[in-house]
This record gives sequence, structure tokens and C-alpha cells, in this order.
Amino acid sequence: MTFLTVVTLLVAGGCAAACVLLRQPLAMRRILAWAVTWVAVLLGGMQVGALLRLVDTTDPMASGSISASTTIALLAGMLLGLPVAALAREQPHGGIAAGPPPTASVRLPTADVPAWRSAPLISRALIIVLASVGLLLLVPAFIVGPFGEGLWLLLLAVASVAPALLFARVRVHIDDHGLDVRGLGLRLVHVGIAEVARAEVIDHLDAFWEFGGWGLRVDVHGRTGIVSRAGEALKVVRGDDTELLITVDDATTAAATLNTLADRHHQTTNPRH
Repeated sequence: MTFLTVVTLLVAGGCAAACVLLRQPLAMRRILAWAVTWVAVLLGGMQVGALLRLVDTTDPMASGSISASTTIALLAGMLLGLPVAALAREQPHGGIAAGPPPTASVRLPTADVPAWRSAPLISRALIIVLASVGLLLLVPAFIVGPFGEGLWLLLLAVASVAPALLFARVRVHIDDHGLDVRGLGLRLVHVGIAEVARAEVIDHLDAFWEFGGWGLRVDVHGRTGIVSRAGEALKVVRGDDTELLITVDDATTAAATLNTLADRHHQTTNPRH
């Protein structure tokens, strides 16, 4: 068990370092920090619980159940993970655009740009997957007893499903400050208006084929996606050529709004453009 805990911490540390170096969204770094914390505490707690039950016991087979220690360790890990996740801070991506979007990029017909907000995007496929995963843990929990031996299974179901629920229903907001993506009221991704090199429309994005699933994803090319379903998507290219893809309704208006706001930002900060 100690070996598993050490391996978990080493892998987690590597993933956390990669998230920071690759400048992954704040949401991804916080979810990883929370998940790693409760997994590490759970593994360590299970080992301590097993050792405590073996104290003064001559027959290891009579040591009894470790469900109580597992439940305590899992709950402690989930709670401890919250302040650990909160330690992560949002930082600028670092790719400030050198100039306004290309003239060929879609824009609004007027410079008087209102803020744009998408309709709530509900990922039915992700909800189905989460429900299936939850049931695999909830059914045994209720068979054994959700407030007894099966309590740790109930907590495990919550810990496994809760982070992904953030991406089951998201909204996109675009204004003078840039682009925000929120889930359950929490900001998942932010792109400052100064970082926007251009915004484009993708007519069809295949969630599973291009990103391997739904939610907050990173593909083999380093693109970040917030994918709720297959279909129309907004593509935002930052100043360092990194890309963010978001499935939205009316991606054309979203791209035009973002390009127009980026134009206005560069005209304000550098009138020569």
C-alpha cells in the first residue's frame, strides 16, 4: 500500500508539473490537485487502518472489516483536497496577440459590440456516462448499506462523478475582458481579450473522434477542448498559436463578437493598428 501511495504521489506530481508547464486551464489543475489529494489520503488511510486492526491480533484473518477506516480516509481526502485545489491560481496564458485578427476573420457589422452569452450547453452523453459510472458504485453501496459498510462506496461514487459534473452544463460569456467558460457557476477557462489572435467557426467537431470524449479535454496536438456534444464549435487561437475549441450554438456570432472586441482592444492600446 505504501508503494501505491508513493507511486500515486509521483505520478500526480508529474501530471501537476505538466499542467503548469503546458499552461493548462485552472479548472484542470484544480481538479487534478483535488483528485490526487483524496487518492493519496485514501491509500495511506487504508494502510493505517489495516495496521491498527492488526495490533494485538494473532490471527490476521480475524482482523475484521476496514470499511470504517476506508470511509474516514476517503472523506478526509475529499475535504483536504479542497484547500489544496484552492492553492492553484489563474495565470495569464502568456500568448499575447501581436495584432488584431486578420481582415478575413468574421466580424460584427457594427463596432458597438454587446456582450455575448451562450445558451446553457448540456452534455447528455457525459451525463449518461457519469450516471453509468455512478450506478456501478451506488448499487453495491445500497445493497451493502449506504450508511454502514457501503458508506465508502457512496463517497467513492461522489468523488468519482463530482468533478465531471462541472462540464455537464456549461455557459460561454464574451465581453471586453475576453472569453469565460463556466460550469455550475465556477469559471473553468478564461482567455483574456489581449490573447485573442483570431476566432473561427468549426462547422462540425466530433467529440469522441477528436478528443476521445466529453468535458474538458486535451488532444494529441495540444489543443484544449470544452466539448459538450458533436457539432458546431468556436475555435479561439491565442497569440502563441495554442487553440481552444468550445462547442456552442451560434458559433458564428460568438467568433464575430470576439474578433470585433479584439479589434477594438488593439485600436485602443495601439492606434497604429
